[in-house]
Amino acid sequence: MNKVKFYFILSLISMVLFSCNEDDNSSVIRPLKPYEEQYPIDIDSIESYLKTHSFSVVDVDGRIDVEIDTFIVGNASGKVSIWDNTEYPVQFKMVKNDARNNNLVDCQVVEPVDYKMYYFIINQGGGDRATKFDSTYVSYRGWRLDNKQFDINPTPFWATFPKISNSELSLISGFRQFTALLNTAESIDAPTGGDIIYNNYGVGVVFLPSGLGYYNNPQGSLPSFSPLIFTIRLHSLRERDHDRDGVLSKYENGNAVEDLYTVDTDGDNIPDFLDIDDDNDNVRTILEVRNPATGKSFPYADIPTCLGGTLKKHLDPNCQ
Repeated sequence: MNKVKFYFILSLISMVLFSCNEDDNSSVIRPLKPYEEQYPIDIDSIESYLKTHSFSVVDVDGRIDVEIDTFIVGNASGKVSIWDNTEYPVQFKMVKNDARNNNLVDCQVVEPVDYKMYYFIINQGGGDRATKFDSTYVSYRGWRLDNKQFDINPTPFWATFPKISNSELSLISGFRQFTALLNTAESIDAPTGGDIIYNNYGVGVVFLPSGLGYYNNPQGSLPSFSPLIFTIRLHSLRERDHDRDGVLSKYENGNAVEDLYTVDTDGDNIPDFLDIDDDNDNVRTILEVRNPATGKSFPYADIPTCLGGTLKKHLDPNCQ
């Protein structure tokens, strides 16, 4: 079976940004405006919100969340703005919108904006650090800058990026990129006949310009060009081998690059983590990384090179 056929069988053609809640009663979609025109409006609104609102960490039915209040200068209650909070300091990360037209290397949505993604961490989590290419088990609550809630999913669910089947759910760019800053739960208790308990899971709040969200696409009560706020909880994760070639996707990252789509060893426009023959030598990667003594894939660090070579066997077209 050639790679092109396999690529289509995996349904790796289109990337769609799914609403966290697919109950979309949206009206007319506004005409698209340049991202570089909308972003200054969004970031000004977000920074104003951070300077004029305070919060407290609360427990809601066993879930960590925040309660937002308007910040008043000189308030006798001693509240501080989100902007000036030192217990949960506001941070930011500069990111690009990583949405894609499809899963080929050169098909990322092109826009000129570098987005400032503000966030604060309530609890880092005691387990494994996520990447945006892992399947993540998350729960969340989302609200607008006017503090009106537009979506909530208190029960954890699995989300993945990219989708390789119609049964999978992929979330908006900003949601994914913030989740990758959290760690999973340190431990999980699963009592017989009781609810599963995730101990010391990662949770934080992120403030997203509309270009990292739904942009000009209204979602139910969410108007076009709406900045978004989410409380996101990361309970667990699954490391993915998207192309099922015996190499976990997180290792198909070249020299530890963050964006797996930029790594294409054989230059065929299919990124290595979706390519069943990474070096295009007509021998599938899964065969080149298999340990003949066990019939299973080598641990990544133990994948051999060919005699005199420096590249791992599945990345060297001269080595089979």
